[in-house]
Amino acid sequence: MTSGAEWLDQARRLLDAVREPAPGGEESDCRWCPVCQAAAVLRGERPEVSAALADLLGTAASALREFAADVAAAQPQAGEAPPPPAEAPPVQRIDIA
Repeated sequence: MTSGAEWLDQARRLLDAVREPAPGGEESDCRWCPVCQAAAVLRGERPEVSAALADLLGTAASALREFAADVAAAQPQAGEAPPPPAEAPPVQRIDIA
């Protein structure tokens, strides 16, 4: 099994490889494929994408925190009786000809 230090070392090597220019000394001018776009974001060439991604992740984390707080508030505390089950909504019988 791989240790945490080995994973960290592998991640550093991957980031170093992505940040370096393409072999041959020239930068690649591919601007449309997702791999090159992701590499450009990791190299810091696209700060607007990095900012949008950070905003998206911050919003998602905030929503998850609020959801977790709502679930925790709905749980009965130690020593409390659980709330009674909710009644089923009334059902209307519809005959299909």
